[in-house]
Amino acid sequence: GQLYGDVLYFVTEARAGWTHSDPRPLYFWGYFVGVNALWVLVPGALLLDACCQLSAAQRGLDRPRHKAH
Repeated sequence: GQLYGDVLYFVTEARAGWTHSDPRPLYFWGYFVGVNALWVLVPGALLLDACCQLSAAQRGLDRPRHKAH
């Protein structure tokens, strides 16, 4: 949900021609891009970690099991 909201935030502003953001470079790159990038990077990293964990768990379940006689 967080990533979806971030995409909407950035894309909506880009389609509006950046009219709602301050054009000063420090504000634009420091605040609008830099600080808001954390809201994309952190959930993205957590999503990647979750996918890796789920993949490892599924591989463990997919291994053939040997019966003990």
